[in-house]
Amino acid sequence: MSQLTVNGTELRLERFPPQPQDSLQAWDAADELLLGAHQLPEGTLLVLNDHFGALACGLADRSLCWVNDSFVAHQALEQNLELNQLEPDLQALKMLDEVDTPIAGVMIKLPRSLRLLTAQLDWLNAHLPEGTPVVIGARQKDMPSSLPDLTRQLLDEVSPSRAVKKARLVYGQLCGRVSGQPTLLDWFCEPVDETISNYPNVYGAKALDIGARLLLAHLPKAKGQVVDLGCGNGVLSMAMLQANPDAEMVAVDESWDAVRSTNLNLAKVADSDRFEVVWNDCLSGMDGGQADWVLCNPPFHQQQAVTDHIAWQMFRDAKRVLKKGGRLRIVGNRHLGYHIKLTRLFGGCTTIASNAKFVVLEAQKR
Repeated sequence: MSQLTVNGTELRLERFPPQPQDSLQAWDAADELLLGAHQLPEGTLLVLNDHFGALACGLADRSLCWVNDSFVAHQALEQNLELNQLEPDLQALKMLDEVDTPIAGVMIKLPRSLRLLTAQLDWLNAHLPEGTPVVIGARQKDMPSSLPDLTRQLLDEVSPSRAVKKARLVYGQLCGRVSGQPTLLDWFCEPVDETISNYPNVYGAKALDIGARLLLAHLPKAKGQVVDLGCGNGVLSMAMLQANPDAEMVAVDESWDAVRSTNLNLAKVADSDRFEVVWNDCLSGMDGGQADWVLCNPPFHQQQAVTDHIAWQMFRDAKRVLKKGGRLRIVGNRHLGYHIKLTRLFGGCTTIASNAKFVVLEAQKR
């Protein structure tokens, strides 16, 4: 747990899920700078990409419209508001299309993906009045070299702040211009012989990643319930539905853009009664002992931080949800040593395939 002081008030903040002896903070210098120097007017503020609720907690005296497509971010927001006994006038939404209240100003924590930032600025320019003030905050090391050109294209009166604690703000105003970037990015995926549709905040939105390609080449024959854990755009689920007519897929992701993308893509290869797409934190709340297979390409980042707790949670949840005799098949970077985790958790694991960088592993619930 870390403490952030805002206008003389100390906030206790935790990342989600809380990790024992976790040295990572639930806020950074950009959050601190946004809260202290945003210059946004009175009225309802629209807050985007607040990963753990630090901005919402620091602005709890304001009326807020808070938007994040991450299920985990919503849980972190709820956790940290409760931790600080805060009950702000706040709407927590999963997508900008749900915003239905007048907005006085916009605060954006710079996302990792400039495609997502572009989509967000496009939406703001299309739906909010010209001249609405916007402030974007980030650590300097997270600001790509193309950011100045992008902000000048989609904002007027662009003005960067001076750096404070290696973070910087970019001030601007909505201009009514849009980028022309399509909401959906479509590309042809040869392994499933289909066009894959991707909303802006989907992992692997521009091409099939190397790990997924290896796992696609070594998918199991299966029937019954198959869980695609961390489904992204749903390409693994598509391949499983195509190759296994007796399988039913449950695709799960914590990104609402991933859920939306997967629903579109699975509808291209199967009837709706053969799949379900769930917005969730791993497999939280799912009944145990029901799945025949779990497939997983686990991430090893949470926002900018490298961490293995997400993979651990995925593996533990998979074991709980699997039937006795059910199997987990994953792909991961060789250097991450997932075989050690799986052996510890399942009592053993088998190498199905490997290349110079990735390995496909399988473990069975005994």
